[in-house]
Amino acid sequence: MKNWRIMFVDDDRDILSMVDQYLKMQGYSVITVDSGLKALDIIKDQQVDIIFTDYKMPEFSGLELLAAIKKYKPEIEVIIVTGYGSMESAIQAMKYGSYDYLQKPFKLDHLKLIIDRIIEEKKIKRAEDMIRKRSLQRHRYHDLLGISPKMQQVYELAETAARTNSMVLIQGESGTGKELVARTIHAVSQRADKPFVPVNCGSVSETMEEDRILDHVTGLINTVGNGTIYLDEIADLSPGLRLNLLQALEREQRKTGERARVITATAREIGELVQSGALQKDLFDLLDALLIKLPPLRERREDICLLINEFIYKLCRKHGKAIIGVHPEALDILMRYHWPGNLIQLQNVIERALALEVDQLIRPGDLPSEIRTFSEISKLG
Repeated sequence: MKNWRIMFVDDDRDILSMVDQYLKMQGYSVITVDSGLKALDIIKDQQVDIIFTDYKMPEFSGLELLAAIKKYKPEIEVIIVTGYGSMESAIQAMKYGSYDYLQKPFKLDHLKLIIDRIIEEKKIKRAEDMIRKRSLQRHRYHDLLGISPKMQQVYELAETAARTNSMVLIQGESGTGKELVARTIHAVSQRADKPFVPVNCGSVSETMEEDRILDHVTGLINTVGNGTIYLDEIADLSPGLRLNLLQALEREQRKTGERARVITATAREIGELVQSGALQKDLFDLLDALLIKLPPLRERREDICLLINEFIYKLCRKHGKAIIGVHPEALDILMRYHWPGNLIQLQNVIERALALEVDQLIRPGDLPSEIRTFSEISKLG
């Protein structure tokens, strides 16, 4: 049971002491907290599986804590603890996502029954998830393609992001498919039937006044509703403008009641941005973002053949061509190349070859001269 962490939140220290002593005797790993805000700080940094929280607490209520947990870590099960005559609050909590409710004064064995039931359900779900993941054809996740270990990590993170409502920050070089990842997260989430709206942050002028930013954001929220907003190259904005934009989004969503998912992206390295001051650390606190790093194509060479076949298939259907594949000598050249333009460059090379009216196979002469030259130099090296 030590692998399962239980948190009990209540401003009554006598209750905390009683629960702590009992659950530890039962073999559970227990955290007791006397404030909802303190509990939220702990949850951000530590693993917690089950949380019991009193409904009425000063400063930050149990319902507010429940809402925050379900927004950022929905996998945590939360049980609201209520006093006599508080059935309405219990029903309200269930609507917000509470697993169950526990009425004061409660029996400790009732507390244990709820915990054991949740743990058993979580064990079954974990086993089912493991079986499902092993049975998936992991050369593809929706529109994402690749068999490399780094792409397997991207699939896992994208799958996690799709199940949650937290913001996402995607980092990857130009042409690695950042918007494709964002669209995939949207497509496999519960928001799939809602709009996906990409925004090029480069189009937001540095001289734009705050009122105009608010008007822009208001129009964006009206368009997206509960869908997904994709902010491309957010790090290119000045820190002040970026903060204004994100805060305006947050304010407008609170005002309208809409809860759009925000996914951001940057081609620049996160560490360098933070070190240079271009991306402030407090932005991560504001975003509370899940970070997905997309590998460049040169770091996932085992995916190149798979990608080439996919591009040939799609482009042949688009242009009405009948190409079988790539000649071994041409494939060797493509595998040696360093692909500074990543997936977009590879697709463009295949599309260019098809435009040359190649006969069944793409041969070395159908490839751009700079790619052939690079291959020759790399052989000499």
